[in-house]
Amino acid sequence: MYRANVSRYKQNQVMLSSPGEILLALYDGAIRFTRQAKVAIENRDPSVKGEKIGGVMAILAELTATLDHEQAPELCRQLEMLYDYLLERLQSASLNMTTEPLDEVITHLEKLRDTWAEAVDIAENEARQASGGA
Repeated sequence: MYRANVSRYKQNQVMLSSPGEILLALYDGAIRFTRQAKVAIENRDPSVKGEKIGGVMAILAELTATLDHEQAPELCRQLEMLYDYLLERLQSASLNMTTEPLDEVITHLEKLRDTWAEAVDIAENEARQASGGA
């Protein structure tokens, strides 16, 4: 019963979230999974490492799939190249059971998340002002 309620709550939360909030949640999840993968490598736990790196890769695939090349072709091309690079670093960490590539991935994801958070704030403020809100 508890799990069903949590699942229903999460579904409602996603349905009520703005696209910007969903984007930030994806970055938060990718950062969290990367940190968990790092701990798994440090603990020599290949199954958890694989699960967590797989989660990061799935999020990066989703971020890549949702890029709108018609709206911002150059930005999308740059992000796609960066996501591909991050995928390569994740694979390196996974194959070699080393944490250094994960530190690099975390750094890039945190910078991207911070940048998108600023953009979301600006867009939400502009939307509020355009609608006459305070």
